[in-house]
Amino acid sequence: MAAVDWWVIVFYLTAIIIAGLYFTRRANKGLNEYFLTNRSLPWWIAGTSMVATSFSCDTPLYVTKLVRTGGIYLNWQWWSFLIGGMLSAFLLAKLWRRAEVLTDVELTELRYGGLGAKILRGFRAVYFAVPINGIAMGWVLLAMAKIAAAMFGWDKWFSILVFSFAALSYSMMAGFWGVVVTDLAQFILAMIGASALAFFAVDAAGGMQAVLDFIASQPERYPDTIRIVPTFKSETGRWLTPAAIGFLTYNLVQWWANINSDGGGKVIQRINACKNENHALGAVLWYNFAHFVLRSWPWIIAALASIKLYPYLDDPEMAYPKMMMELLPAGVKGLVAASLVAAFMSTIDTQLNWGASYLINDFYKRYISPNRSEKHYILAAKAAVLFLMITAGLAAYYTESVTEAFKFIIAFGAGTGPVYLLRWFWWRINAWSEISAMIASSAISIFLYSATLIAYPVKILIIAGGSAVVWITVMYLTPPVEESILREFYRRVRPGGNWKPVREDTGLKSQPVSIALVNWLLGTISLIGYITAVGKFFMMENITAVIAAAAACLCTVILYRRMRLESVKV
Repeated sequence: MAAVDWWVIVFYLTAIIIAGLYFTRRANKGLNEYFLTNRSLPWWIAGTSMVATSFSCDTPLYVTKLVRTGGIYLNWQWWSFLIGGMLSAFLLAKLWRRAEVLTDVELTELRYGGLGAKILRGFRAVYFAVPINGIAMGWVLLAMAKIAAAMFGWDKWFSILVFSFAALSYSMMAGFWGVVVTDLAQFILAMIGASALAFFAVDAAGGMQAVLDFIASQPERYPDTIRIVPTFKSETGRWLTPAAIGFLTYNLVQWWANINSDGGGKVIQRINACKNENHALGAVLWYNFAHFVLRSWPWIIAALASIKLYPYLDDPEMAYPKMMMELLPAGVKGLVAASLVAAFMSTIDTQLNWGASYLINDFYKRYISPNRSEKHYILAAKAAVLFLMITAGLAAYYTESVTEAFKFIIAFGAGTGPVYLLRWFWWRINAWSEISAMIASSAISIFLYSATLIAYPVKILIIAGGSAVVWITVMYLTPPVEESILREFYRRVRPGGNWKPVREDTGLKSQPVSIALVNWLLGTISLIGYITAVGKFFMMENITAVIAAAAACLCTVILYRRMRLESVKV
């Protein structure tokens, strides 16, 4: 690292901390300001913040390992979530904003009521804020420590302490205002840095054609590396190869079985912070496009180039920081390093604020110390942020693999997703459905990861299927939610779907789910088309790229016209 690189990093850190701290006074007005910016965000700030917090310094390491060890198609491990992302946009975004809850956990009592909901709200608050959130922040810190080891030669503990303090410095004081405003700058910087590294990596490898030729020259070692969709038929004639089974599992099961099937707490927090329902919809649409289409390919292209540059590495995740240190010129190296720090901070500050919102709003304020002043709860929120940062540091120290930690979190929550979706569209879902789904999903996950050697896609299927048997049985063995609570929830949110008894009692109509489902299908096809078009362009398959782009644009035009027509009717 040259002196100019260090100055770039120091300038970035100073600017972002000052910008975050600027909003400290506004954030300290109350919990709604500290956690939701008093519901005042436009779609473009909320959506960009969703994107910024959905990738971090761990993501390029994770993507690099996927491409190097399997191929581009393995990115469907996370690309598959675009299906659920578009479902959240068209079926759930307006409903979440209409509910006007501070956190998604708060919806529990609004939807179910009674003792079961009270227990569930407190349990989910602690469960998601501490162990789940701690593991997620831990792998992000681990990735930053790996990058710092390559860039600066720092050991693991020192890296964790330095970067934890940097994220904590403004996220504790400025609350959600500091998070979303700094996310804008951090997203732009992160995209510039990723694109710069992809450019220099491909150039060092002799150009994109040279990279593709190198991979093609070793078909035994790299059979499916540049494929966006894996081969379904093996050379022996067997259908449904392991890669194909994984691909189908990700796209047919994982996205709806996952714990974030309803959007996920961090995305929902930004939906709830939007000005109104239309801004909430726009934020989620922009998030899905930027998250899956714009940000994917710079990392994938750099990962492909790394195969030619470093064909043999003990740790595939280290190819990305290795390229940073060996290929980038002075100044650019500092810019890319700052971009990874930006990606790290945009994720950690969100995880801290979001986790603290659960601990304070849904546990401390609800059960431990109700009816206190806003000043008291703000101080408690800052203490919660500090506690969560310490938890994350410990998790990072004991985590070894970014990729495996990511996969564990996805598997751990598989099975709860159907309940989180159906509670909006089926009146019969009750609190015990959620409780039993969470217990079953967690128990099966722990057993599979501790006692068996089963492929990851098969684990997803077992966890989702086993959990479904449990929660459906429990739902029918327990009484439904009280009619008065169902009526109040319906009046407030007006969901579509199977609410006929409640709908008739209230006399209020809701938009048919079929309209939203058609929009969801069009939006999903559009995103997949854009991802394919960009990828095929870089793979120099121009005809396929044009066809995919044309199909995506056509679906986008149809979707736009449908949404315009629906807004006129409303």
